[in-house]
Amino acid sequence: MSNPPLYLRPGRIGTVTTANRIVRAATSETMATPDGEVLDSYAGMYRRLAAGGAGLILTGHMYVDRRGQASRNQTGIHDDRVVPALRRATGAVHDAGGVVFAQLGHCGSQTMMSSITPVAPSPVPNAMYAHQPEELSEADIEALVRAFGDAARRAAEAGFDGVHIHGGNGYLISEFCSPHANTREDGWGGDAERRSRFFVEVYEAVRAAVGTGLAVTARLSVEDSIPGGLQREESLQRARLLAEMGIDGFETTFGVMRSYFENIRPYVAVGRRQAWRQMVAQRCWTPEGREAYYRPFARDVRRATGVPTILVGGVRTTGTMTDVLASGDADFVAMARPFIREPDLVRKLEAGRTGGVECVSCNMCLAHDGWDPLQCWRDTPANVIRHIRKRYWTNRRNPQ
Repeated sequence: MSNPPLYLRPGRIGTVTTANRIVRAATSETMATPDGEVLDSYAGMYRRLAAGGAGLILTGHMYVDRRGQASRNQTGIHDDRVVPALRRATGAVHDAGGVVFAQLGHCGSQTMMSSITPVAPSPVPNAMYAHQPEELSEADIEALVRAFGDAARRAAEAGFDGVHIHGGNGYLISEFCSPHANTREDGWGGDAERRSRFFVEVYEAVRAAVGTGLAVTARLSVEDSIPGGLQREESLQRARLLAEMGIDGFETTFGVMRSYFENIRPYVAVGRRQAWRQMVAQRCWTPEGREAYYRPFARDVRRATGVPTILVGGVRTTGTMTDVLASGDADFVAMARPFIREPDLVRKLEAGRTGGVECVSCNMCLAHDGWDPLQCWRDTPANVIRHIRKRYWTNRRNPQ
C-alpha cells in the first residue's frame, strides 16, 4: 500500500517499533491451569492475533501474587515455573511476526475466587463485587511491590517485548490511587502524593527488573466513576510524574467503578441494520453505543505528558481511527472485543476494508471469564446456543 491510512502506518513505543498503530487490547483468556500455567490454546490464540496483523498485542492481566487472582484459570506470572509455557507463547507470537507485552496486575478487592480473601489499601466495600476487603499492612504492600518486580523479571525471561502495568479498572493499583478506596493516613495514602506512592514504586521495581531494553507502559486510571473518587487533575499529575521517571506510554481508562458496564459498554456503533443482520434484537430498542468513549482521557494524558498514548474503549470504525490519530489525541488505537470476533481484522484492513468491525459489543464473550476459554459466542447460531446453555445452566452450577 503506497500511502496507507494513518492506522496502518508504523508506530513506536519505548524500544519497540510496531508495524501499525492498531493495538489488541487486553482481555482475560481463561486458558491456564488452576495454578496459572498457560495451556497450548493460549499460545495458539496469540499466534493467530500476531498472524492477523495486530501491531501490538497486550495480554490479559497476569496475577503477580496468588491473592491477586481475579478469576479461575487466569494466567499467572507469580512463580518461576510458569515461565517456560509463557516462553512458548511469546515464541509463537514472534514466529508470526508479532509484538507482545505482558500485562501485570493484582485484582485487589475485585476477585471472583471464593477461595481468596480480597485485599486492598483500605477495608472499603467494593461496589461491584460486594466484598469488604482486608486492609494491607505496610509489610504486605512492600512485598507486593517486590512481586511486581519479580513478575517483570519473569516476563523478560519469557521473551515478552515489554511490560504493561495494570493501573486501572478498580484493580489494586487504581485502588491505591483513589481517595474513595484508599483512606489510609500513613505513607501510602492521605494525599495525592502518597496515593501515588504504590504506583511509583511498582514502576520503579518493574523498570529495575527489565532495564531500558524493554518497553514499560501502564494502563492508567484517569477518573473514578464513584462519588468521592479520583479526579482527573490528580491523575494527570500522577501521569506527569511517571512520564518524568521514564515510562514509555499510557493506556487510559476508568478507575474504581460502580458497574463494569461503565468500562465495557454494549452495542458500540451498532446500527439497526447490523443489529438485525447479527440477530441482536435487543439493540433495536437500546441506544447505539458511542464510539471512543475514553477519547477525552487519552487526549488530556497525551497533552499533559507528551508520551505515546493508547486510546482504548469503543473504537469501532476506520473513520474514528483516522480521526483520533490525525488529531493527535492518541498515538495508537486499541480494541479488545473486535479482535475476539476477528483476529485477522488488521489483515482485512490492509486489504482495503473500511467502515466498521463485525463485533456488536454484545459482551457475551466476557460473561464466560473464569469458566470457558475466550472466544466469540455470536459468530455462529450453534455458538449462541452453546452460550445460553453454559451461561445460564452449566456455569451457574459450577461457581468459582
